[in-house]
Amino acid sequence: MHVPVNAIDSSERFDAAIEAIEKRSPVPREEWEAMTALEREAAFTVAHVTEAEVLQQVLDAVESAVRNGTDLEQFKDDIYAQLVESWGGEIPGRLSTIFRTNLMTAYGEGRHSIMSSPTVKQARPFWRYDATMDDRIDDECEELDQTVLPVDDPFWASHTPPLHYNCRCVIVPLSQEEADEEGVDDEGPDVEADEDFGAAPSAQGENWDFDLSRFDPELREELEAVLEE
Repeated sequence: MHVPVNAIDSSERFDAAIEAIEKRSPVPREEWEAMTALEREAAFTVAHVTEAEVLQQVLDAVESAVRNGTDLEQFKDDIYAQLVESWGGEIPGRLSTIFRTNLMTAYGEGRHSIMSSPTVKQARPFWRYDATMDDRIDDECEELDQTVLPVDDPFWASHTPPLHYNCRCVIVPLSQEEADEEGVDDEGPDVEADEDFGAAPSAQGENWDFDLSRFDPELREELEAVLEE
């Protein structure tokens, strides 16, 4: 199941994704570069933007997109003029990169929090790497597509999407039966994420509040059965 970046379905609007954005504070790129991976989970930056006010405006626009499912055109209306002024001119493609990468990062962190919780891991103990296989796919994600490994395999610590700018991949949780049917790999492909990408979020979801309305419809029925046992 893929998460669209320009029209997020209501079933995908995880509270966890909103929380992933809400906890972030804008920081200049130079400061962000000096942070640890853990510190960066609470930070937000945009290349070539140093003004705190503009960074906050971009962060607010990203939060609005995650919270309300707004598309790239609305994001552009909200923030493009401020960015062009900060950049000193237009930079083709950069706005869409900011939009797509930050949305996928937020949804990836939200999904990871949910899928890593003990209840979900019990019901879905395997993960599958799912790439969007079209003419925009890069070689690395194409090689990773359909990789199936246990939830706790070390591979996921460095291969949690997004793996690069504009990455559209997601991780899909699988039941034991689904994993057996698809086939479990011995190990993941020897593919590295781009610098500053791929690390699994530190929050593992142990204290997640199990409101089942938060979960994907594909998970809900099985989770209800697990919780009733």
